[in-house]
Amino acid sequence: MSDQLFEVAFSGQISEGASTDEVRARIGKMFNADEAKLAQLFSGRRVVIKKNIDQATADKYRTALNRAGAECEVAAMGGGAAASQAAAATPAADTPASAAAPTAQYETNYNGEVPPPPQIDPLGITGDDIEDLAATIAPVGSELQDDYREPEEPDIDVTGLDIAPVGSDLYTSEKKPDPPPPDTTGITMAD
Repeated sequence: MSDQLFEVAFSGQISEGASTDEVRARIGKMFNADEAKLAQLFSGRRVVIKKNIDQATADKYRTALNRAGAECEVAAMGGGAAASQAAAATPAADTPASAAAPTAQYETNYNGEVPPPPQIDPLGITGDDIEDLAATIAPVGSELQDDYREPEEPDIDVTGLDIAPVGSDLYTSEKKPDPPPPDTTGITMAD
């Protein structure tokens, strides 16, 4: 299923032996997040960081978060056969009930009006914001092909060719005579 979409979620859990302050600092730097966003991320509730992404992008997010010391969850969208894969082997008993099921990403105060749509990127984070996902550009003049060889100069025999002197007429065939003018004897001019 190459068109399967995934989401990356974080519930505030950090890797074993990691310092919460260090992980918060790394995550804040990675996502360029202010204190309010960090408080939301580390609140213990399941927060969707990115959704509707392919498996490769989800794996990049998981790798970047794991390097920072955060334990994230990659879940298949649409409730397919592969419901979710946890980034770390965390027992289900340690997972809060609110993190076990996906939660709606919109406000719960309903005043009789149409509720707002679910937030696609609640934290405003894109893949380009993660340092590990950013592509690099080779310096100017770098060879982009590993096995590059200079092309061989072709061996062309030009011994029978001449160059015309400057100002020569390059059209060498003889000029055909102009066609005769049309017959206008039957045409008269009226006043």
